[in-house]
Amino acid sequence: MRESIQVIPLEDTDEQPFMKYINEDRIRHIFTLCDLRNAREKTRVWVALRGIEVVGYVFEYDRRIVHTHGNPNIVPELLNKIELDEPVLVVPQDHLKAVNKVFEPTEYLDPMSRGKVTTFLVMKMDLAAFKPAIRHSVKKLGAEDLDEVEKNLGQDLRSMVQNAVNAGFAYGGYAGGQVASCATVAEHIDDVALIRGVFTAPQMRHQGLSTSVCSALVEESFRLGKTPTLWVSKDNPAALRVYRILGFKETGTVLKCFKAKRL
Repeated sequence: MRESIQVIPLEDTDEQPFMKYINEDRIRHIFTLCDLRNAREKTRVWVALRGIEVVGYVFEYDRRIVHTHGNPNIVPELLNKIELDEPVLVVPQDHLKAVNKVFEPTEYLDPMSRGKVTTFLVMKMDLAAFKPAIRHSVKKLGAEDLDEVEKNLGQDLRSMVQNAVNAGFAYGGYAGGQVASCATVAEHIDDVALIRGVFTAPQMRHQGLSTSVCSALVEESFRLGKTPTLWVSKDNPAALRVYRILGFKETGTVLKCFKAKRL
């Protein structure tokens, strides 16, 4: 007879098998690893076990964001542990059908998305494939740059840069003596860095600023011994072109991300 599956809170399990499970693919589980390490008080995890074998889990951050991992067949049971009615969902492509039994998409996460679901491709960089292209003035950003970032790039980017300054690192690209582009790493572990917040002021686009600032951020990641990774919307060809020019390759992981409402 097939052994039944239990879904229980992480704190009620032996965490060693769970940590072994997520460390088998540290790029895929980067948010889980970072938030358990740095924001445990905001993080809740329910683990699906077949005996002592981990077969999946659901991860909730800050009572807003929910990630699912593992066997698609246990996804509805995992999601029923979540008490949120309108979360942001981040799920592997093969989970979407199961997720739709519990939640319906209401809004995309990336404005270039087609439809209510954003499809993110997970990419990584190998040192041998890296083709840096720094054609602008770039510098590592600090707390002293936050006001200029907000003035030129907006409040949301200020928050992202501030998080990266506090927890990781960020770079800015300059044009006319003003910061016009940025890229950040706030989520990182010993050997993986997740690049986020790549943005160029609209009036300064199509000049290669994002390529320059991402090149600097990738160089810093490699210098620190970390593999640079990122998520990019499948429907954002300009960003995909920049990352492919630099040498990023798809890992094969495809994520479906959306604001959702419980059925």
